[in-house]
Amino acid sequence: MWNAQPVKAIVLPSAFWDFAKKLGNDYEVVKLLKLLAEYGLPALLVGMEAAASVGSYAYEAVRTKLEQGQYSTKVDKPILNPVQTQASNQPYLLAPLR
Repeated sequence: MWNAQPVKAIVLPSAFWDFAKKLGNDYEVVKLLKLLAEYGLPALLVGMEAAASVGSYAYEAVRTKLEQGQYSTKVDKPILNPVQTQASNQPYLLAPLR
């Protein structure tokens, strides 16, 4: 999962990757990426910070914080704002994972 080209190409802040490395398995990271598509990066980072503040490094903790309204705005699906990739100047569009 960590070597997948689409994952490597997305430029995400180090806070995301630091949290992701503390998760139990790669599937949890994939689920975090799904939350990214559903809520957007600002909300996800707030949810991750809220989960980490109570010592819980798990997808379920982040999802719960987001659903409890720790960050109240939810973006429309799919996210249409392009994310710049490291590999090129081409935008990489995020869409919900299913």
